[in-house]
Amino acid sequence: MLQHIKILGILFLVRGILSTALGLILFTIFRSGAIIFGDYRVQTIVSIVVTVIAIIALVRGIPDIICGAGLLAQRKWSRVFGIIMAVISIFEVPIGTALGIYGLWVLFKPETQQLLTT
Repeated sequence: MLQHIKILGILFLVRGILSTALGLILFTIFRSGAIIFGDYRVQTIVSIVVTVIAIIALVRGIPDIICGAGLLAQRKWSRVFGIIMAVISIFEVPIGTALGIYGLWVLFKPETQQLLTT
């Protein structure tokens, strides 16, 4: 079961890093690229939309990174936090759903409870 915990930790970590990177890329490149449109109204709308998407990606990615790191380090709190993140992930079709189901399967196993509570 330790192998599944490590795999789940890596999956959360990778998804969190990708989401955070996407947020940073959107925030820096596309927000400043809105100047290309020339029209002030379009520039403002694009800046607002891209900023909101970037903030959502950052807010979504950081907890995944924390959860993944906690699972890899086998911290006690990581099981409960992982369950919460897995439940949230279920609503992100299709990849998040698969990750959420796998996460719940791993984290509710009795062996996992013993590994992450001692």
